[in-house]
Amino acid sequence: MLSALLFLSLVKGIALGFVLSYVAPLPLMMAGLALGMGASVTAGGVGAIVVALGFGGMSAVSFLVAAALPAMVVTHKALLWRQAEDGPTEWYPPGLILAWLTATILVLMIIGAVLVAGHPEGVKGWVAETISQALDLLATELPPPERPKVVGWWSSFFPAMVSASWLVMIVANATGAQALLVRLGRNRRQSPAYRQLWLPDWLAVVLVVAALASQVFGGDVGFVGGNVALVVVIPFILLGLAAIHGWAAGKPQARLILATTYGLLALVFVWAALAVAVLGMVRFWTMRFRRGDSGGGMEG
Repeated sequence: MLSALLFLSLVKGIALGFVLSYVAPLPLMMAGLALGMGASVTAGGVGAIVVALGFGGMSAVSFLVAAALPAMVVTHKALLWRQAEDGPTEWYPPGLILAWLTATILVLMIIGAVLVAGHPEGVKGWVAETISQALDLLATELPPPERPKVVGWWSSFFPAMVSASWLVMIVANATGAQALLVRLGRNRRQSPAYRQLWLPDWLAVVLVVAALASQVFGGDVGFVGGNVALVVVIPFILLGLAAIHGWAAGKPQARLILATTYGLLALVFVWAALAVAVLGMVRFWTMRFRRGDSGGGMEG
């Protein structure tokens, strides 16, 4: 119910509704991580019914995709564990959970592209038309000569921006839900060592293939490929941040290092994110040769 109300704050146009909607998955994830997969499915279903009763079926579908589905993915994967022989319990590593979330959003992107591929001007044309309609409602003061420039710029990266923000939002909600449950003493699993984050190899393959597709092919394939590549960069940015946290740990100026890092991300996001992503790619490559004893975040 709380998750549905947070989500509806955006639909209703309530002040700060956009911010409140970003934490809509949090109650669902807390229910799932504390009570199990059954609770996650039940909470997501009840939330969808509440949203449907308030604003119809399409809003309920949006709730299921934006909040309930990622909460179920996180719950299902995060509660997987195995007992090592004469060793501690090993929980499913956070890097693989992140990979599953990335795969989920990529599948949704491709499904969306297929559904709108019949547009006369292709997928990008549909995105441009949608942005233009949004500007008619939200930016009426924008001078007509500037409108094509704004639409053209936003349409090139809009699917990636929406998907990447969704992915970051889900990661923030998942880590926040786990932290709150630990504080409340209701957690099932021990919080992973995020500084030991590692990523599966297929993410690098998808990044390279998508980037090449964006350069080699035109039309829908090139457009979707470029946006997929931008989304797949997000896990590598998080891997780079994990490397920075690991390097700063134990240093007297650790707080200053982290404050500077996140300050740069806030002030000059594109260039700072690019630098952190490159660091993440370097870490990804070097960890391929020592992954066996790194723990992978599967602490008991």
